[in-house]
Amino acid sequence: MNAVLAAAVVLTAALALGALLLLRTRLLARRTTASAYFAAAVACAVLAGAWGGPLSPAGAGGARPVSAGPLLGSLGMGGAQVPVLVVPNRPGYNLVGVAAPEASAGTDRERLVRGGRRPGSALTWVPVELPAGPGRVWVSAGGSLAPLAVDTGRAGGRAAPAGLSGADGPECASAAAGAVLGGSAEPPAGCPADALAEADAAALRETVGFLAGRGTRALALVEDDSPRGRAAAAQVRGAAARAGIAVGRPDSTRQPLVVTSGWAGAETAVRDVEAGRAVAEGTYLAPWLLSAPLLSPSAGQLIPLRYAPNGPAAVEYAAALGARLPGEVPTAAGYEAWRAARGSAGPAPAKLYAAAVLYVPGSGGPAAGGGHHHTESASWLPSGMIVPVAGLGTTP
Repeated sequence: MNAVLAAAVVLTAALALGALLLLRTRLLARRTTASAYFAAAVACAVLAGAWGGPLSPAGAGGARPVSAGPLLGSLGMGGAQVPVLVVPNRPGYNLVGVAAPEASAGTDRERLVRGGRRPGSALTWVPVELPAGPGRVWVSAGGSLAPLAVDTGRAGGRAAPAGLSGADGPECASAAAGAVLGGSAEPPAGCPADALAEADAAALRETVGFLAGRGTRALALVEDDSPRGRAAAAQVRGAAARAGIAVGRPDSTRQPLVVTSGWAGAETAVRDVEAGRAVAEGTYLAPWLLSAPLLSPSAGQLIPLRYAPNGPAAVEYAAALGARLPGEVPTAAGYEAWRAARGSAGPAPAKLYAAAVLYVPGSGGPAAGGGHHHTESASWLPSGMIVPVAGLGTTP
């Protein structure tokens, strides 16, 4: 039976590869758009996702739980599969993400904690305290209740990063999910907001240099109190001082707006610009703010990146996420962790990208659906594009 199964799998993979190569040939002949390549990549990722691997769904019915590391599971609820993310899947504080609106979770089916939406993500997030060892997380969504089997391992090991319980918790969980998608089974040692990466610091300095080259003499800055946020704001202020640019707070003055906060502060900033509560001559987001909910509001978002969101690696990550955690959006944190887990992270020249979202007249908003739980594809920006607009030169 195993030999028959293996032969069937090999044949299926060969047919899929042949179909992909044929599609690529035809698309090249027609000079097709990047979206068609993306569709082919998603198909391959879904085929690859049929293998269990380290991300095999865990839940009720005898499925084997993953022990002592971030868990991507799936529960049958109301006739549909609902993906569930548990980070760090260790004793103590955990953040549970459910791909369903108005979800609740907890270890006692009679006393569940109601979750809520968090900026930058499409999941419903619920804080849950988990005991050591095997157990269950009960999840309620859409009128259904089901248990997810977990195994947090022994007490006394690596606990949840401090940042997981704060405003940057969903970004931290997104990074943990990306690492697991990339093949890592280790609990997260920290969160992206714990420190400013040198590549991101350089991208911010280059962004200020770009503004200086356009004759900018003043800019507004949105920051936060995280270690990364404080360090990033210092980089912006230092580069601006060297370029003779004044730095202030957002107001009614029409000037570039630079955002170095986490997801929560960034969502407030772009919503304020969209609603006219703040004025911006372009909203320049820090590299870690690449997430569809932060790009969808109409705020003139631009973002410095050292990779193309429609490039092969970025599309592969987005497809893997869509296959294992459908409903959640790809993020810079998840992609960077995915690349690091695969050993493929490396420096590259930064470019300035612009977000362009399709608006449908009379719809009252982006066609992508800027609200909660409308993202079903694995696209970085559903019904929109993230396109390069300028290269970034040397840092001032």
